[in-house]
Amino acid sequence: MAQPAPVPGASTPQVEEFLVEPANGVSRVTDDIWCLSCPIPFDVGTVNVYLLVGDPLTLVDTGSRVAFDIDDLAALVRRTGNELADVEQLVLTHRHVDHFGLGADVKALSGCTVVSSVLDGPFMADWQGLIIGSRNQFRSWAKAFGIPDELFVVNEEWARAIYAAAVSVESDRLLREGDQLAAGGRTWRVIETPGHTEGLITFFDDASGIYLANDHVLRHITPNPDVYDYNPSTLRSGLPDYVESLARVRDLPATLVLPGHGHEMTDLAGRVDEILVHHDRRADKVDAILRPGPATLFEVVNQVWTNLRPRDTHLAVREIIGHVVLLERDGRVSHDVRDGVIHYSAV
Repeated sequence: MAQPAPVPGASTPQVEEFLVEPANGVSRVTDDIWCLSCPIPFDVGTVNVYLLVGDPLTLVDTGSRVAFDIDDLAALVRRTGNELADVEQLVLTHRHVDHFGLGADVKALSGCTVVSSVLDGPFMADWQGLIIGSRNQFRSWAKAFGIPDELFVVNEEWARAIYAAAVSVESDRLLREGDQLAAGGRTWRVIETPGHTEGLITFFDDASGIYLANDHVLRHITPNPDVYDYNPSTLRSGLPDYVESLARVRDLPATLVLPGHGHEMTDLAGRVDEILVHHDRRADKVDAILRPGPATLFEVVNQVWTNLRPRDTHLAVREIIGHVVLLERDGRVSHDVRDGVIHYSAV
């Protein structure tokens, strides 16, 4: 098809080029860092797994076990000129299935050392038990949040798929804030960034300014905050932690930010500021929804997202829990309990 002639004096549109291109499956980021884009059963499409070539040969995360397996991961690694069986160290950044689902398979194939965080490592070691416990806790408090029980029935098939996407994996080393990790010929400083999960860890190479941000800072979406405790009397959301974690990394002298999904970034501070503005606006929206009168958390959810899919209910509830926790902390929202159901009101 013929292309229209350019308008005289008009600038030519610039197509942005990225180092990480998920559609390619394998992207060379630097001479010693490869990004493997592994398909996952979520709307985001792929997860970025990083191969750090050097001493020790290190894989950061693995992808999940749904529509993807150890042979698929090995094929991606082979395209870098390396073999998955030769991986000496596996770093699992956090306890979500798209990031650690194949961890036990990689360990069995290569005999590698598995490294994770002091908080998320134990969870991944008892994945089946703890994920069922977490889901049961959420369901047991569904009435308090105004969530109809039939939504859980609709959501059971999706929940089973999540359950099957990972198996438990034991860690050989547990990391915490300030620890150093030798990986791929570089020395990485461990930065704890709770929020998306309570134990998510990121890694910064002070020598080069490369930041393995994982799901903490994403270019195109905001990560869903975890809920650490659904009990209304001890309700704990990861969103306050997430906001604080963003502030902690905002001014890192990062030259390149490598995320857990999507394209890389170079302006860490700018992206952090965008995310903080997003959450401020979302909090204002929740506040405005509550101005006309009290509402349950689920009623708020359905006003924020008017076409919510049943399978997304859990994620939507988690985010709004975070915002009401922040708003209550700031004195903008209060709550009372009527017949076992929490009603939130603007102050």
